Amino acid sequence: MNFPAKDIVHDTFLTFWNNRKRLDLSYSAKSYLFTLAQNYALNYLRHLRVVEVNEREVSQLLEAASDELAEYDERYARVEEKLAQLPDKQREVFLKCVVEEKKYQEVADELDVSINTIKKHMSRALKFLRDELQGESILLFILSNR
Repeated sequence: MNFPAKDIVHDTFLTFWNNRKRLDLSYSAKSYLFTLAQNYALNYLRHLRVVEVNEREVSQLLEAASDELAEYDERYARVEEKLAQLPDKQREVFLKCVVEEKKYQEVADELDVSINTIKKHMSRALKFLRDELQGESILLFILSNR
């Protein structure tokens, strides 16, 4: 522990000097200095305890966030892997509708197919993803946008 003894002594004498006109000279200056130094040391130790608790809490929060991020990355990679397994047209339609947030009619016009074809591609893609990604919360996020 890096105990700043010099800082405490400096602050003690500085406080003593700044308050010299208000001091009751009937008490010992030595006793006053000792009490001041003791109080500064105790305050410093309390401060260290608070810093330690805060550092521990921040460390725990960062660790939890890191774990959550790793879990999210794994889920995201799994979704990407399953998206890659979709047939090309289904994947294209799914990405345009979900990622680009286009309406079925817009996608149908863009791909020059009927809206029922788009609905069929989306239905099949969603069924495949539901079956393959059972229990994945990221899928719920994707599907909640529909």
